[in-house]
Parts: sequence; structure tokens; C-alpha cells
Amino acid sequence: MTIKYFLAQIFKSVQNLVIMHKVFTPKDRIIPDGPLMFLAGPINGAPDWQERVIGTLLCEVPEIYIASPKMHLNLPQGVNPLTSNTKFQYTTDWERHYLAEASKKGAIMFWLPKQAYTMPVDSDTGFHKPYARDTRGELGEWRGRMISDPSIRLVIGGEEAFDGIDVIKRNFWAVKPDMPFYSTLEETCYAAIDMCRR
Repeated sequence: MTIKYFLAQIFKSVQNLVIMHKVFTPKDRIIPDGPLMFLAGPINGAPDWQERVIGTLLCEVPEIYIASPKMHLNLPQGVNPLTSNTKFQYTTDWERHYLAEASKKGAIMFWLPKQAYTMPVDSDTGFHKPYARDTRGELGEWRGRMISDPSIRLVIGGEEAFDGIDVIKRNFWAVKPDMPFYSTLEETCYAAIDMCRR
């Protein structure tokens, strides 16, 4: 083994350590020094799509920070989310802050998978809670923001079986007629990566 090879292996290991520390979850206050991707989309009732995206990002684009509102992630061994002693008081404050930051310095990536699990029953109403309720509100908010600021960095993908996806597409096309929509998680992820790199 040459010294050059040995140093290259050490450098590669150090890079891998850096990669492992680009993921963060609520309510930690992190200051990214590079592009930020916010993973927006359903959590409750949805398949574990966030872990697949994070796995791709860790391998493909180590320079991108990843804000995941899903607090309990099943990450690969040795990958630990960034933490901070400084916290946001509420998860919604964390989400609003990092959605806004990603919309300017990276990308908001919305993935809309079809419902995979039954939603819990609301004890007040006796009905099942609506799937993707918060996601639908966020989509409406960011569509509204795009009306006054077309530079917002937003990528949307979803499965055709996601309830209401046709309406979501038409609403966004009314604001930005050339906006692409992606039908697979992989396409959506790579489109968001491309946006983060621009």
C-alpha cells in the first residue's frame, strides 16, 4: 500500500463522516452551509418514502443538507441526524423556517404517495383522520407563494393513486403552466437534486 492510497482511503472515510451529518429533523435549529432539500409530503398513513430519498441523497450528493419533518427515521447504520442545543419551540415553526430556506437555497421536494395504512380515528369526531391533511395545506400555501414569486424552488411528484393529484396538478399549472410533475419517487428526487445544484 502506498502512502497516496492510504491518504485517499482516509480522505474517503472523512468524507463519509461528513455525509452522515447532513440530515436533521424537528425541532433542531441547524444552520446549513450548503443547499437544503426539504422533504415535504405525507408521514402518517404513508409508506417510508423519506428514508429512500435520504439514502439516495447520502450516496449521490453529500453537499446537500436534508430537512425531514419525519422525526423517527430508519437511517442506515452509522447515520445519525444532526442535533443542536438550540431548538424551535414548535414543529410547525421548524417546518415553516426550513421550507422557506429550501425554497430559496435548494429545493422543496413534495412526494405524494398513495395511502398505505389506515389513518387513526379522531377521538372527537369518531372518523378517521384525513390522509395528507397537512401536506395539502402546504401545497396550497406554496402554490399561493409562487403566484407572487415564480423563483420559488419547488419540485412535485406523486403516484396517480394519490387522491386529488389531478386537481393539485391543475392548480399548479394555473400558476406555472410549464411546471413538470413526476410520477416516480426516483424522478422526483433527481429533479430536486438538479434544482439544488443550480
